[in-house]
Amino acid sequence: MTVQQTTDTEPTGPLAGVKVVDISTVVMGPYATQILGDFGADVIRIEPPFDTARTSPANTGRNPGMAPLYMQVNRNKRSVALNLKDPEGLADLFAILADADVLVTNMRAGALARLGLDYDAVHERFPHLIYAHAQGFAPQSSQGSRPAYDEVIQAVSGLVSLQDRAGDSLQFMPTFIADKTAALYLLNGILAALFHQQRTGEGQHVALAMADAMIAVNLVEHMAGDVFVPAAGDVGNPLSLTGAHAAMRTKDGGAIAAVPYTNEAVRKLLIGAGLDDDAADPAWQSPTIDRPVFTAGIEKVLAHSTNKTTAEWEAYLTANDMPYGIVVDIADLPNDPYVREMDLITEVEHPTEGTIRVIANPLHFSATPTEYRRHAERAGASTDEVLSSVRTNA
Repeated sequence: MTVQQTTDTEPTGPLAGVKVVDISTVVMGPYATQILGDFGADVIRIEPPFDTARTSPANTGRNPGMAPLYMQVNRNKRSVALNLKDPEGLADLFAILADADVLVTNMRAGALARLGLDYDAVHERFPHLIYAHAQGFAPQSSQGSRPAYDEVIQAVSGLVSLQDRAGDSLQFMPTFIADKTAALYLLNGILAALFHQQRTGEGQHVALAMADAMIAVNLVEHMAGDVFVPAAGDVGNPLSLTGAHAAMRTKDGGAIAAVPYTNEAVRKLLIGAGLDDDAADPAWQSPTIDRPVFTAGIEKVLAHSTNKTTAEWEAYLTANDMPYGIVVDIADLPNDPYVREMDLITEVEHPTEGTIRVIANPLHFSATPTEYRRHAERAGASTDEVLSSVRTNA
């Protein structure tokens, strides 16, 4: 991602010329619209009176309202402070929408209707506009009025159940996996709708429920035997749900991931762990996996993996052309050789927050590269700029 040190550059990404109005909050919507901004879209973020992302994690920002979470999902946007419950604020929003291509929101449908911002009302005024709406549960469902956070969606989508099956724990995954997965689904929907809009001039309603997105994602490998009617086996990907699905501890206190998916891979790992007798078992010559034998073999490898240092395992796995990854502490990622090689985390000077680290967009375009052209702004920093423009054009 090209990093600009100023905020007055014209976008050159693949979505240059596309105008997006973002009235979403926290992570799901803002993460999707940040990527649209990385792609060159002019993203105008309509700030609510309070967004919890601006204070999360608590007491970690240098200035009020500029906490790390907010800054990691709101670059490449102009911040406009509007009170949408006030008729004047709503009128200003409609003025901004007049020439916009996309509206993104994750308010619940009932709240949008009370504001006069439901799809039918907006589509009647702006038939060209893509109306992208995401919320926890589908609004037309019996659960449509319920609030939801990431952990709620982890629970209802089967993810917590998978954690329990795998490790006898109801622990939530230590990442906002539902928010970010739903954001990427939402992004894809918006891009597809933009393609349709470009060809026809028509807007449309792009609707996404977080629960639906995570259920779809979780069941790809975990529906398993339940794909068939009647069921041909249990649900769940067998290897993923065992204690053997783990990285290996090494002699020098490190860890390395080398998860085997074939009998031959288990045989090679047994040799690497110094278990030549176990590796000689004829079972490893079979192309068919005997699940209990397979799992037992991996467990033996994990129990004896400390016979090699991390570097020794790396050399062994490389020599045997086996996929592996050294376990990197998340605190060490800014200095990880691969991260530095690919400039995945870059230091820039923020005009109000000083030196900060920014995460690059991982996509690479040969003709229209992504950009970091505008820092995450303080609430309402671009209000005068945007409103003076739309009021002049009204």
